[in-house]
Amino acid sequence: MSLTKAPQSLQTVLFAGTALAGAALLFWVQPLFTKMALPLLGGSPSVWNTAMVFFQTMLLAAYAYVHGLTRWLAPRGQLAVHSALLGAAALALPLGIAEGWLPEAGLPPAAWLLLLLAASLGAPFFAVAATAPLLQRWFSLGSHPQAADPYFLYAASNAGSVAALLAFPFVLEPLLNTGTQSMAWTFGYLLLALCLLACGASIVRSKPQSMPDRAAPSAATPAAAVGWRQRAGWTAYSALPSGLLLGVTAHISTDIASSPLLWTVPLALYLLTFVNAFARRPLASRQPAARAMAFAIVLLAAVFPFREPAGIFLPLHLGAFFCIALACHAELAARRPPAGALTEFYLFLSLGGLLGGVLVVLAAPLAFDAVLEYPLCLALAAALLPRRSAAANQPPPKRGAKRAAALTRSDLALAAAVAALALGAKALVNGLGVSFPAIAQFGLLGLLAVLTLSRQLRPPAFALCVGGLLLSAHQPMWSDGAVWTGRSFFGVYRVKESAQPPTRYLAHGTTNHGGQWMPRPGVVKPTTYHTPSSPAAEVVRRLRARSPALRVGVAGVGTGAMAYHRQPGDWWRYYEIDPLVAWLATDSGYFEMMPRHDPDASIVLGDARLALAGEPDGQFDLLLMDAFSSDAVPIHLLTQEAMSLYMAKLRGDGILLLHISNRLLHLAPPVAGNVAKLGLAARTGSLGQVDEAADPTAAPSQWVAVAREDATLDALGLGPRWTSLDGAGQSGWRDDFSNLAGAVRWLGALRDGG
Repeated sequence: MSLTKAPQSLQTVLFAGTALAGAALLFWVQPLFTKMALPLLGGSPSVWNTAMVFFQTMLLAAYAYVHGLTRWLAPRGQLAVHSALLGAAALALPLGIAEGWLPEAGLPPAAWLLLLLAASLGAPFFAVAATAPLLQRWFSLGSHPQAADPYFLYAASNAGSVAALLAFPFVLEPLLNTGTQSMAWTFGYLLLALCLLACGASIVRSKPQSMPDRAAPSAATPAAAVGWRQRAGWTAYSALPSGLLLGVTAHISTDIASSPLLWTVPLALYLLTFVNAFARRPLASRQPAARAMAFAIVLLAAVFPFREPAGIFLPLHLGAFFCIALACHAELAARRPPAGALTEFYLFLSLGGLLGGVLVVLAAPLAFDAVLEYPLCLALAAALLPRRSAAANQPPPKRGAKRAAALTRSDLALAAAVAALALGAKALVNGLGVSFPAIAQFGLLGLLAVLTLSRQLRPPAFALCVGGLLLSAHQPMWSDGAVWTGRSFFGVYRVKESAQPPTRYLAHGTTNHGGQWMPRPGVVKPTTYHTPSSPAAEVVRRLRARSPALRVGVAGVGTGAMAYHRQPGDWWRYYEIDPLVAWLATDSGYFEMMPRHDPDASIVLGDARLALAGEPDGQFDLLLMDAFSSDAVPIHLLTQEAMSLYMAKLRGDGILLLHISNRLLHLAPPVAGNVAKLGLAARTGSLGQVDEAADPTAAPSQWVAVAREDATLDALGLGPRWTSLDGAGQSGWRDDFSNLAGAVRWLGALRDGG
């Protein structure tokens, strides 16, 4: 018996190890290549979500390929065709941005990125993506005792995915540059190809009695055994977690950084739920997961309007997403078909993943001017809440079967009551100016949550109540003063007004990007980080004392606040990646500083770094890098290569001014490391506690002034708030290397509330 078990154990190790390695390569290359492409589109969080749509599309194509391959060819033919595919895809290695690819004017950023991914990564990604279903189908044709239920290999596959995702930001990214990682991935691909060939050869050599020489209808479950209602269930329970994954990723990455560290956390949680669902002994079974899902939906719907403190609400969003994905994937596992229909199951699973991504990433920005897809996914999750136990492989009840969860009049009345309470409270606050104490706000939300949760056993009624509860999610119950909302590939923007003091400002995500103060009719002044008392204004004044006519470059237009500091005789050029922001600053009528102080402003649309590369060397007295995506500075604007480019565009005694204010990242150390590596001089200046009487609209900020020599900075005569920036022991960041985990204010984020 031991001689029999040994080959079976080796076969299990071979197939499980190959599945794990294939998934690890698949989810290693996703953050790796997206990080390579990120600088070309200004570091926008939408880059990752758009790339995810590409990955899901390729996954669907690969699963369709496997479904057709195993349906029409015998195993020997399958092995031959897939070997040829692996060899052809290897010609595209090693990985890198396809030569000559730069964003094209007039082409939507999302479309351009999808084309870039297809040209640079499509073939090898497709070949590796076919690994999981192909291995499971091959394994099911063998004589192994587990051949009838090969789905445990999917758990091994997802375990490899999680391992790669966690290794990327904490091991691979801090230790290896992107070029080294690309070469390592190439060797991993070749090793995977050898393992895949070994797996296929083992099945072909074994020739079990049940394996036909040619593909035949008996080799797969008859089509009638899988109905369209069952296929619809597979699609729905895979689409929902996929859509939520992208929604929660955009939610958390908007305010911190577009980085693999933040992309991989929700994706790792997503994959862990697959590991649990398809394991031989799941840690969380179907019914407890469904109960956790109900509580998570209600809790998140109740607190959805709140953003701060981030140390509490960001983990809450991640935890709720995990519970929902856990229950949906447990439901998928319970509905999985016999091994004969395995490839069809994965085909519709990948179709659902793609639909969720397309609706959230491509359709929602066209349909909504705010991030409504995230709360809509929550309401849909309530409608799909699993409500009955079922054995694995049991199809859903036939059409016409009695449904205990049908809507009743009391359900409709309760949903209407929840909606009325939410809308009524909001109307009182926004329309009548009623002040809601915090305890009253949370008390009302608690009551609405309890009423909603009482209908969790009736998913349609539960979904209606969740929808009513989410009516306060589009805006908080208290007025946020928004007078305009707009959306582009780069995010959602809101123009807000405040009466005391009379200000108008631009919000992106949860971050105030400055604006204008109107102390009296006909007078406007900049607010927050660009006021006359700000470090940025001080540097401009010091330079003007040296040279009355300044040549200035500004990366990041925002509300046009820096134009306030321009004077006649100056030459200023602005760089802005988002046309919507440029319109807000110039022609919208909401902000007046640029129209008043630089009415013929020279604005270059596109990524600031790419645009500056085309400018003549040595033409600027001052380069001011003030580009943000919500609270996040695009990383590619802070690397050694970027700073070297900036210095080349400055005159000999020119100044580079970097705005590095951030709630969750400590950016001074990597900037100091870059300064030391390039042999430059730097001072860091900050506006700390603001004197509201002297400057009522100023906000704390941190800046770094960089010059070629210390003497240049000394000659400016910067005030006492400017101190030396020591780069000793700091490695700095490069285009092919950045360690975001080392820059996170882990304790400060919790203490400061984000």
